[in-house]
Amino acid sequence: MATSGKSTIGPLVSKELNMTFIDTDSIIEQKYNKSLGQLLEDIGNEKFIIEESSVISSLSCTNTCISTGGSVVYSHTAMKFLKQIAHIVFINLSYPKIENRLASIDIKSRGIVIEKGKNLFDIYSERKPLYSIYADYTIEADDKSIEELVAEITGIFRG
Repeated sequence: MATSGKSTIGPLVSKELNMTFIDTDSIIEQKYNKSLGQLLEDIGNEKFIIEESSVISSLSCTNTCISTGGSVVYSHTAMKFLKQIAHIVFINLSYPKIENRLASIDIKSRGIVIEKGKNLFDIYSERKPLYSIYADYTIEADDKSIEELVAEITGIFRG
């Protein structure tokens, strides 16, 4: 989910494990020369999910830590591809923590795929089971610092 720490933790994990880091949201923004929020406004949720899936499914990488947008779980194609090339880590942050982190942020400007008439809790409730289904590893993040999360994730892969 948004604010779970993917874009912060990913580069730190990749550095610790001597891996390349890719943020698929950044790839999409560079491809369109627009923020995710603007792109979502321009093309809509459905087309965005298709584009996100296309970008992810076209990745060609090894020894890489990939941070995806939270909406990737809406694409079975993208998730199937990721399962084939990677171990998927779900950074599980509770709804109250996410809500608190997003309290002062306009969700539309953040670039969160959210259908008309739905709110943040609806999206959380919809996505969380999907994250759990696809995850190889689930990291409970509520009461952990960034350093603790990085250590836990790198520990899995050094294992």
